[in-house]
Amino acid sequence: MKTLGVVVALVAAQAGAQPKSLQEFLANADEQNVDRRLSLEQRQRSEAEFRAAWTALFPSLTASATWTHNQFEAVANFPNPATGMVNKLVIVPQDQLDAVLRLDVPLIDTTRWFRALAANTASLSATEREQLTRDLVKRQVVGAWYGYAAALAVRESARRSVGVAEAQLKLIDIRAGAGAATELEQMRAKAEVARTKQTVADVESLVATTRRTLQTVSFLEPPAEVALPNDDLHPEPPVASFEDRAGELPAVKAADRDAEAAGRLATASRLALVPIVSGQFTQRFTNATGFQNQSAVYNAGIGLQWRVDVPTFMNMQVQSQAESMAKLAAEKARLQARDQVFQDWNRLETARQKAELVIAQVAAAQRASQVAKDRYAVGVATQVDVIQAERDVFGAEVAQIQARTELATARAGLRLSAGLPLFPDEAR
Repeated sequence: MKTLGVVVALVAAQAGAQPKSLQEFLANADEQNVDRRLSLEQRQRSEAEFRAAWTALFPSLTASATWTHNQFEAVANFPNPATGMVNKLVIVPQDQLDAVLRLDVPLIDTTRWFRALAANTASLSATEREQLTRDLVKRQVVGAWYGYAAALAVRESARRSVGVAEAQLKLIDIRAGAGAATELEQMRAKAEVARTKQTVADVESLVATTRRTLQTVSFLEPPAEVALPNDDLHPEPPVASFEDRAGELPAVKAADRDAEAAGRLATASRLALVPIVSGQFTQRFTNATGFQNQSAVYNAGIGLQWRVDVPTFMNMQVQSQAESMAKLAAEKARLQARDQVFQDWNRLETARQKAELVIAQVAAAQRASQVAKDRYAVGVATQVDVIQAERDVFGAEVAQIQARTELATARAGLRLSAGLPLFPDEAR
């Protein structure tokens, strides 16, 4: 019994620990979503490319060593008058050993300078695109969450319709037993039960699909119940107040960074006509001392390289066109951002109006259903009137569910499109 109690407690703890809020699903998606992780890798690669471009301006050290066996050695003998002896000078030994250390220092390389600056700007653009991906993932999670909530609510409404149809069938069977209902009414009641059950089967498929979608985008197991969003139907501020934020959106800032990077690459292509100045220091160790008769010698110097060819001028045109295209892309991104805000604002306003109207629709359909049942009970209305009234109730409830989820999704979409946090305590 004690073991059973422990198992029950563990199961209860796991059930209590199951994520149940939209914020939890958004937080997990921010860490586990595949698109989110891919954008993180792209940003890190861009940062690595910037480090590679910048460190190319650092001095470089080259070390090499060789052993060479010569068929003949070259030796020069010089008499020393002071001592009367002969000094032996090895010019080419038979077994020659050489070791070289070379230090190259770029002094002036304007092309590499601007390419490094372009790589830095591209890295900043990747950071903005990472934020853009985060917003897109949030949009996916919010849509999947509310879609799942709507599917659950429609399923509940469909199940109520089945219960009402079954209750109506029982009533018809009782009336038929008393001779107060016809066989046609029984068949209609049975058909209505079968139809409502078919609706439940369709909705069960929708629940499974939306549940799987939410699980895929968030990497969390959705709870068994998700409540429909509540909204006080308040209007949003004028659309102009949202459009004014377009310049701060990640998509726009990323496009601006891309245009800036393209401009720096275009400048780098033009600076290819500027000579490259570099310095070098070489230390050599060898047993082929030659006439210097020194086993360790060094040399240092400054070199200038200047190259002018046709491909250099062609590359200038290519980079110039790329810069123009990047500027146009940035302008297009800004226009698209403003249009997206405008569309989301109008979509929200439409959803808000529909949510207000559908409240009256549901109330009227429910009242009409009750009236039809009362009239049928006293023989004033027909069974068809009752069936149609129940269908109207189900349709109105589905319309209300759709309106509430559309409104919640539209509010979230507008905030994301305008670069605002989804929740008041959330930081961008």
